[in-house]
Amino acid sequence: SQFAFFLVIHSMKKGYNVTGKLELLLVEDEFMIAMCLGMELSNAGYQVIKFVPTGEEAIQLARQQSPDLVLMDIRLAGQLDGIETATRIQSFSEVPIIFMSGYANPDVKQKALQLNPLGYLIKPLRIEQFTAIVHSHFDS
Repeated sequence: SQFAFFLVIHSMKKGYNVTGKLELLLVEDEFMIAMCLGMELSNAGYQVIKFVPTGEEAIQLARQQSPDLVLMDIRLAGQLDGIETATRIQSFSEVPIIFMSGYANPDVKQKALQLNPLGYLIKPLRIEQFTAIVHSHFDS
């Protein structure tokens, strides 16, 4: 079965917690990709808080955690895709969102870009691209 993982960054000040690390929560439909990405993010100095398998759980966690950043796959397990999940999260939060997708479908990308995300990355995700986007937002 597919898994969706949602990466939320939660922080105390300007995107950083007391240890100086961004705390993350990831939405990804492939379990192995999520695990590898989680390890890469951890190695890059981010703290992965928790993984959840669906958009529905991501919404619930976003309400509970008040994240500072969401890394969201477009295709998710459950009833909601990443774009609908992000739309619902934005209805109660101003959290910035970075979308990622394994598909370069221009219609899907255009729909995602209507939500004004921080970025839209094509998988395989390069940590350098993610880091550049995050730093440009939180360090400015």
